Amino acid sequence: MFISLMIFCEILFDPFTLNAHELVNIDENLSDCKLITNCIFQTWKVDDSEKAFTELIQILENTPRIKIIEKEKYYIHAVATSRIMKFIDDIEIKNLRQDNIFQVKSASRIGIYDLGVNKRRIQTLRFRLIDIYG
Repeated sequence: MFISLMIFCEILFDPFTLNAHELVNIDENLSDCKLITNCIFQTWKVDDSEKAFTELIQILENTPRIKIIEKEKYYIHAVATSRIMKFIDDIEIKNLRQDNIFQVKSASRIGIYDLGVNKRRIQTLRFRLIDIYG
């Protein structure tokens, strides 16, 4: 019964557009996490923000189950879908180019606890970016 309900919901609802709304005003900073148990917000200092931002786009595009849904000159909004339960998490990256700083946020759309998934995701993104620049 549960599996058939999951299949029905998968067919009926597109997970990438369900609950998708504009999360940030592009001209302002990213908002802080509402719940710290299912969200992570970090600020990264980089040497060349333009080059690092381009690399982050490549990393996100080549990561399974992550889809970029909005890409501006200094802002990325992507969604990550979990493998089994199809939970959706929002990933936002804001390039504050004048300071060579990235604001990075990953947050679950539903639930109050994410078992550390968002924190691991952001750490993995950062480590992959560091690997590129050594």
